[in-house]
Amino acid sequence: MDHLATNHRQPVFPRGAGATRSTFLWCGLLGASLWAGPRPPLFPALDLDLPGLAPGEVLLAELDCTACHAAAPAVLDRLRPKPAPRLGQVAARLDPLHVRAWLLDPLGVKPGTTMPAVLHRLPPAQRETAADDLVHFLWSLENEPTSPPASAAPGSFLRQQGRILYHQTGCVACHPPYEGPRALFGLAGGGPSDPDAIQYVLRQLQDNSQPLPNLAAKYQPAGLARFLLDPLAVRPGGRMPALNLTEAEARAITAYLQAEHARELAEPRSTRGWVVDPTQAKRGRALFAEVGCAACHELGPDQPALPSRLVAKPLAELDPDAATGCLATTPPPTAPRYVLSAAQRTALQETLRHPDRLRTTPPPAERVVHTLATLNCLACHSRDGWGGPGASRSDFFQTLSDYDLGDEGRLPPHLSGVGHKLRPEWLAEVLTNAGTVRPYMGVRMPQFGTVNVGPLTAELLAADARPGRLNPAPPGEVKAGAELVGVNGYACIQCHRFGPHPSLGISVMDLTRMTQRLHWDWFRRYLENPGLLRAGTRMPAFWPEGQASVTHILEGDTARQIASIWAYLSLAAEAPPPPGLLENLPQATDRTAGGYE
Repeated sequence: MDHLATNHRQPVFPRGAGATRSTFLWCGLLGASLWAGPRPPLFPALDLDLPGLAPGEVLLAELDCTACHAAAPAVLDRLRPKPAPRLGQVAARLDPLHVRAWLLDPLGVKPGTTMPAVLHRLPPAQRETAADDLVHFLWSLENEPTSPPASAAPGSFLRQQGRILYHQTGCVACHPPYEGPRALFGLAGGGPSDPDAIQYVLRQLQDNSQPLPNLAAKYQPAGLARFLLDPLAVRPGGRMPALNLTEAEARAITAYLQAEHARELAEPRSTRGWVVDPTQAKRGRALFAEVGCAACHELGPDQPALPSRLVAKPLAELDPDAATGCLATTPPPTAPRYVLSAAQRTALQETLRHPDRLRTTPPPAERVVHTLATLNCLACHSRDGWGGPGASRSDFFQTLSDYDLGDEGRLPPHLSGVGHKLRPEWLAEVLTNAGTVRPYMGVRMPQFGTVNVGPLTAELLAADARPGRLNPAPPGEVKAGAELVGVNGYACIQCHRFGPHPSLGISVMDLTRMTQRLHWDWFRRYLENPGLLRAGTRMPAFWPEGQASVTHILEGDTARQIASIWAYLSLAAEAPPPPGLLENLPQATDRTAGGYE
């Protein structure tokens, strides 16, 4: 098989109503097969009408328009455009037949993709040969694909584990769920129980999710597992973040998705015996530079740079109202083909009409909202009343605790005022080093990469600055603080764990890490009125209207009590356990020596 086009002129997998149906409860169509044709890319944050967000700027960044249309450094700094995937290792991950189909019709293979049809600019008779040549070039960069592991048997533990992980760890915050939450999590999952209602809800979620192509057609199994472990190595833009999976978890999710998407294949996939043709690879290398692939895609750190030979007008010289070009309703043969909605096209035109704005530095608040929108952070988190998982999608956010922790035990925390709440060191730890204090939460905080979210720490701190945030805590009495935390005071240890010691009850966040994470001013305000800073919290109000409910310690002085709790918790891991903790733990043997003075 020395020519990839042999016997593969038709789409690799079916689309539309004739596709094979899933056996899951909702009986819907998997992946891209729901869509009978191309559709505009999906940017959920643009539907929220976020204050300070310019939709056209988000689209310029997400469509990577500046890859072809050169822009000034100030414009690039403002837009922070999304880099395209690196292609140097593509042969180790993907199936060449899928890549060929993708090059010929990316908008059909994955409706909603931001990848344009670049071969649209070639005469129809040349497109299939060009796709073949490009695939041979890419496979010439690394033509020894890894051997895939054996497929998991139907009903195997690995696939069942992947089934739960896909729906629980956060994948379905962006991508479509394939089952209702009750089928996955039992009655605790919530959502409708009627099969028709489940089908309706999941179809609605499918319409509003980032689509997946047929992963059984696209990936070698080993390639998909490797991608899930470190997506940033391939997609440095962070729009597909890392979910902090173990190797076993990545293999489980791969087994589940490969098996489910294999149902949609029109024919078995096999590329055994396929070899690179050097002549076609040489032609493909030239095409990679000529048709625009090299303008967006790097080959990777181990591959030589391949400059683009595509010539396009600079961004500042574009006429947003021109009848030709990328924004035309029917683009000319010389332009790549995008599928944009009328609203998206209008937003881009409006932004291009104001080039001076693109050269200005946005204030921190606008930087924050742009980042939250482009990285889809608002799929999980809300900020200032905007975003967060919708009612149907939130049913997939589950707690891992045996206790009923309410919404704050399963939904990610809101980001309102988070720059006032969290210390910069902890913000950076969460954003770039997988810092976490909520092990009872099923969904995981993704890692988007330092390049993409590194600046967000300083921007959140600046956007959420308020008087008193950086004021130091007043002096407190450590011993009194320990008494207040212990069973003779406010009994914080009834719910909160304390370092290596579980709580006496439900074991939520670790008290010894509080002062490492929080600003004093936020901590003080939260203890005084928890519901004010987190509506619906189960944290009790121990100082209602500023009055202490424990009056035998520090004479019931609210300010002194809170300052003393802070002083005690500031000892962090060195703090001796509070009174009543070890004595009331079952079979406690690890008592910590030391005093409080």
